[in-house]
Parts: sequence; C-alpha cells; structure tokens
Amino acid sequence: MAEERKSITLYIAQQPFKLSMPVSEEELYRQTESRMMDYMKAFAEKTGVSDRFTLLGYAAINFALNETRLNNKQKFVDTDLKNNLRKIQEVIQMVLSDTKE
Repeated sequence: MAEERKSITLYIAQQPFKLSMPVSEEELYRQTESRMMDYMKAFAEKTGVSDRFTLLGYAAINFALNETRLNNKQKFVDTDLKNNLRKIQEVIQMVLSDTKE
C-alpha cells in the first residue's frame, strides 16, 4: 500500500512552493525550509545582498556544493570500505585454508 501523501506550501524567499510529499517527510521539508531561510538571512546580513532571487541563487549554490562534497566523501568511504572488506575476506580465506590443512 502506498504511503499517504500530504500537500504543503513552503515559503522560500517569500515565494510559495506547493509540494506533495509522504506524510512521514513533512518535518524534513519544514526543516529544509528553515535551513534555506536561515542561510539566506545570514548571507544577506554578511554581504548586504537584499535581492531575493540572488539570495536564492547563493543558497542553491551553497546547498548543491555541500551535497556534492557529501557525495564525493560517500564515494570515497564506499570505495575504502569495499577495499577493506576485500582484505578481510582474503584474510578469512587464508585462515580457513590453513585450518583445513
């Protein structure tokens, strides 16, 4: 059975965004809205930029950059983890083959 969906409106830079999401993710969407607005407010205070579209652009760049960093780090962790698991498997195979002899 499909998860129940809910329609909400998020306001980013005073712009309404009507979205439909699983009910269980509403809090995640609300947190995202809050993080976006906090970033835009802090950036505006730091730089003096007041144009909503420009602030939204800088926020999008910031969050996309962070997401790219996390993806790159995850790829490294996944590769490192796979290599370490392969080494462990080789050691286990060596131990098992030694015990058979």
